[in-house]
Amino acid sequence: MCETNKMEDTTKEKCCRGNELYGTVILSLAFTFIFTAYLAIQNLQSSLNQVDGLGMISLSCLYATIIVSGILAPAIIRAIGVKWCLIASFICHIIYTGTNFYPTFATLVPSSVLLGITAGPMWTGQSVYIANKAFSYAQRANKDPHAILSFYNGIFFCMYETTQITGNIISSVVLHQGTYNMTNNTLCGKDDCPIVTNSSQIEEPDRYIVYTLLGVFLGCDFIGLLISAFLLPPLSPLMDDGNQDNVRQSLISCGKALGDLDLVFLVPLTMFMAMEQAILWTDFTKSFISCPFGIQQIGFIMAAYGGSTTVFALLFSRLAEYSGRYVLFGIAAVINMAIFISLFFFNPSMAEQSYIFIIAVIWGASEGIWQTQSNALIAFLFPEKKESAFANYHTWKAIGFTITFVYGNFLCVSSKLYIAIVLLSVAMLLYAIVEIRVRRRRGSQDMVPFRQHKSATISQTVL
Repeated sequence: MCETNKMEDTTKEKCCRGNELYGTVILSLAFTFIFTAYLAIQNLQSSLNQVDGLGMISLSCLYATIIVSGILAPAIIRAIGVKWCLIASFICHIIYTGTNFYPTFATLVPSSVLLGITAGPMWTGQSVYIANKAFSYAQRANKDPHAILSFYNGIFFCMYETTQITGNIISSVVLHQGTYNMTNNTLCGKDDCPIVTNSSQIEEPDRYIVYTLLGVFLGCDFIGLLISAFLLPPLSPLMDDGNQDNVRQSLISCGKALGDLDLVFLVPLTMFMAMEQAILWTDFTKSFISCPFGIQQIGFIMAAYGGSTTVFALLFSRLAEYSGRYVLFGIAAVINMAIFISLFFFNPSMAEQSYIFIIAVIWGASEGIWQTQSNALIAFLFPEKKESAFANYHTWKAIGFTITFVYGNFLCVSSKLYIAIVLLSVAMLLYAIVEIRVRRRRGSQDMVPFRQHKSATISQTVL
């Protein structure tokens, strides 16, 4: 552990070096246990808590709260540090899982709000932690910062996405213990509309099976909390930027960060990444899996998605050094566009489950790029203001989630797909502009040394 007494900056910096990879792996392991529980529960919300739209409403409240907590994240992180932000959020995950034992508007909605309050600082803290570890190692080993950022984010999201495998396999294995009647839902897929009186209704499992499932997930939450509390190395005071920040300064820092045109142009892309995930977690699981095949099939199909994301997250994090991030972003955009268009023509009620598995696996390939490269992009473009940049990133992502969940109770699946396609088109256009701006800045910076050298040569010649 780093010395916290007052020493020279160089001494404080050295004390935390050498544990970059260890800290990244431990952080990733803690998130793996926590999100094994959370993501599996989230995937089931729209199918498990259908009455009065409780599942969707609770998710809307959760991500709406993250909007506020994301803005305040820099102040909270600087006040209590990255590690304590993570511990506080993991405790709230335990509370959230516990309230799912008795899901009502009086229990699930408050716990969702509580989780949202800590989720903003948690995700901002995770991003800052990985970025600091990556920059520390890159400086120490004289490596390319973007390559190390991609690699460390690849490690994190590779382990993080395994939660879609572990959590969903657990859910399907447990849910298969029950018996289900095949329902004749005629409005599956893109035709599923919440405003239609005879829209799809998913048969829910017996409560004792749900309690067994939640008990396993509660155990995962406790393990994740213990790992972060006792094994995760804290960032040094130098890296944590110990200057205490207040709420007003946090709001100002986030607002100033939006004065950067590059960050503004990345807002639509950030919102799209949230929107496509929200569609996957709710509409894809309910309208394309539960509706035609039953709720017990969600876990297996989403586990295939998680396995694909894990593999491609690790693969693309290594390829980024050779291909460049813009190539990877282009691949992800093409994949998502193809998926959304194909869902318009896909009738899950008439198809075999194998087609759903294929779609999930292909979707995982694009997600492996979005997850690893977006965090690396933010850290690379805004190295001097990582906290405020990541706070904006996670805040706008939360806005994207919230909007998608809110209109999810009113719009048909087909309308949501149209919105996602339009947003993706706009987002990639603005992202291309960001890459052009970055290249121009690099070109002008490269010309300065050349001009200085040329001037010096002319001066020497004259003399």
